Amino acid sequence: MAHRLRRQFRERWVRFHALPEGKRYATSDAEHAEHAEILRRHHTLLQDLLGDVTVGGGGLVAITCSWSATGVPTPRDSAVAATTPGAAHWRSDDLATDPGFHSWQHHYVSAMDLHDPALDRLLLCVADDMTDGVILTGAGCAWAVHPYDGGVDVFAGSTEVRDRLAGTFAEWLP
Repeated sequence: MAHRLRRQFRERWVRFHALPEGKRYATSDAEHAEHAEILRRHHTLLQDLLGDVTVGGGGLVAITCSWSATGVPTPRDSAVAATTPGAAHWRSDDLATDPGFHSWQHHYVSAMDLHDPALDRLLLCVADDMTDGVILTGAGCAWAVHPYDGGVDVFAGSTEVRDRLAGTFAEWLP
């Protein structure tokens, strides 16, 4: 659903690369260091957006997905489900654009903490192209973060926050 967010909240959207020089994927030669950089950038942005929310306070809401040809929710990929085992089905959306063709996206929601190792596993599932459609947001849903393989789209709570993030992390911009 991130493409819809980009259209609806264009004025608050900013994109950052997850690796230096716009590199899309970690390579086997430098995978550990590159995974560490991906996580560092995501955590830095999330900490900035969360502000004073502390460890153990939750603070993050993770939305993960599964897909099917029907409106009946299907289980998520096992790697994703392992990162958010307590996720509850929230809603299902028919993404069909052609009559008679249905493609459903089933959304699951769970609370997370910024320092929960499960968050790192979820972010690396995205970075390694094992899943898509992940959205992270604060409890008040004033902002949203959509990590993808290669970077992260941030939908800030205001254009001022977007501009501050873009200025602070200018070296991460495309």
